[in-house]
Formats: sequence, C-alpha cells, structure tokens
Amino acid sequence: MPGGPLPQAPPLPGYGVPGGPQEQLAGRLARLGAGILDSILLGILAMPAALAAIRWDKMQESIDSGEPITNPMDLYNIPVLLAGYAVVFVVGFAYYTVLHVKWGQTLGKKAFGIRVVQASDRSAITWGQAFARQGFVYAIAIVTLVLNFLTPAAGILGLVGLLDNAWILWDERRQAVHDKVAGTMVTKATPWTPNPYARPPGKF
Repeated sequence: MPGGPLPQAPPLPGYGVPGGPQEQLAGRLARLGAGILDSILLGILAMPAALAAIRWDKMQESIDSGEPITNPMDLYNIPVLLAGYAVVFVVGFAYYTVLHVKWGQTLGKKAFGIRVVQASDRSAITWGQAFARQGFVYAIAIVTLVLNFLTPAAGILGLVGLLDNAWILWDERRQAVHDKVAGTMVTKATPWTPNPYARPPGKF
C-alpha cells in the first residue's frame, strides 16, 4: 500500500473545523445565564419602584375586613408605578445600549465570557445597532405592559418575547430575532479570539 497521510474526513456540516467560525459562537446556555444575571441586576433596581407603588393602606383594609381584593391593580398607585417603570426602563435601556457599544458586554455577558459583535464582519457594533437591538426587545415589553393594563388576555403577547430569545435554539448562527433586526450576533470572548472593542490604554 503506498505511503503518505491518510485522507481526512470533511467536517460535519454546520460545525466547521476546530477553532472555526461556528465554534466561536456563544453557547446557548451562556446566553441564557448572561440574560438571567442581567435580569436579576435590573430586577434589584426595579424593586424599590415596585415597593413604593404598593397601596399598603388598601392591603391593610383587606386584612382588617377579611374581604379579598378582586382586582390586583387596586393594590398599586398606578401613577407611581408607571413613573417607577419609566425610570427602570431608561436605566435599563442605557445599561444595555452603552455597555454593548463600549465593550460589547453587559455584566452578565462578561461573567459568562461572551460579547455582541456585528454579524457581517464581527467588528464592534454601532450606536444604531445597539439602539435597534434593545429597542426591539423593549418595544415588545412596553406593548405587553400597556395592554396588560387593558386586558389580562394581552399576556399572550409575552410569547412574542419568548420567541425572540428562543430563536437561538434553531438558528444556524444562534441569533435571536433582535440580533437579526440589528445585524448583530453573540460570540465567545476568550483570550484567543480577537476583541474588536479593545482600545489603547487610557482611552475610554
């Protein structure tokens, strides 16, 4: 039998060679963990706003009279609740937008070693992409919130938000819908992968 190297089997479709583009995509569990951690951090911020809006007097009246409150909205001072939501919305939008533009990572993404980049060439994302990305996510949340005040049946719109994130389960590049809208994707942030957000020392 003639000598020489044995022929190598081609890589499986969709997976690429070791270290190739497909292996640099952020893992689905890493994205989930980062999202949960960011939600917890923003939830801590939202807690004081929710507590400030509770009608403690109504709750005490219900306890004293023994009559249950049939409409949960009666337990809240709606103007205070909406004002609190507005503050949390602005801070949350700034949190995701600024951190993604500056470093490609929120605290959750940094903890799980992943970052957002442009889908076209894996460079740093622009302000426009960051606004589009987060704007799409928050638009779903705001519409759902507003309609929930009108009818509980609007809760089904929450499925739209779930579908947005669930898209990474079957998408070849593991993009959520908001990634496709903004032209972004999420990759691993390892010491051996290029960091398009790297800046010279001392430059913000």
